[in-house]
Amino acid sequence: MTGVDNDVASVRSGLETEFVVNGERVVFEGGDESGFTVIEADVSMTGDRAEDGEHMPILFAQVKGGMPGVVCVAVRDGMLLLARHWRFATDSYEWEFPRSMGMKGLTAGAVAEEELLRETGVRASSRRILQSVHADSCKLRDSIAVVELTVDGPASPAGADADAVDAATADADVTVAGDTDSRLVWLSEEEIEEMIAAGDIMDCITLAAYLIWKTQRSAE
Repeated sequence: MTGVDNDVASVRSGLETEFVVNGERVVFEGGDESGFTVIEADVSMTGDRAEDGEHMPILFAQVKGGMPGVVCVAVRDGMLLLARHWRFATDSYEWEFPRSMGMKGLTAGAVAEEELLRETGVRASSRRILQSVHADSCKLRDSIAVVELTVDGPASPAGADADAVDAATADADVTVAGDTDSRLVWLSEEEIEEMIAAGDIMDCITLAAYLIWKTQRSAE
């Protein structure tokens, strides 16, 4: 297996913590587009809790080499765009904000615009980064930018006509081009919060992004 640059470990060991990362190595590297990788860190402790010679193997995963990802909060006249996808990892349909694992050479804002257009057919007129989050700070090396994207005028995802998109608010039956297992729908805050209360939105990145978006909007 290939190794991981120990410069990363040395930088991380400079943080104010009792944990010291002595080195890292790749223990699994997938061949898919996401570049899914499992890394084992050799960790020891300092201070009163340390035991002589004790080293702990800590496993975590990353995708796209740890490249920052984005989650897209698309807003049109106060309505937010959700996508429903089949997720093999959970063996279920999940309602989510569109998101991307990142694209080499592009800023987070540019990635968000590109992903929104690619996944939904919707073009943003402006964007702003609200905050960054970690999906799982224990087992994933990631940083995900929460990006608000403003959409002006009628939004017709994936070539659907405007009437079909408006109807989707009720029945969530707009099919994403090229993907018969996906749906798009514009929803109000009230509708999204009803879905959250009912347990119909379980994706933690979407839940965190919605909370950040609403909290910042309320503060403005």
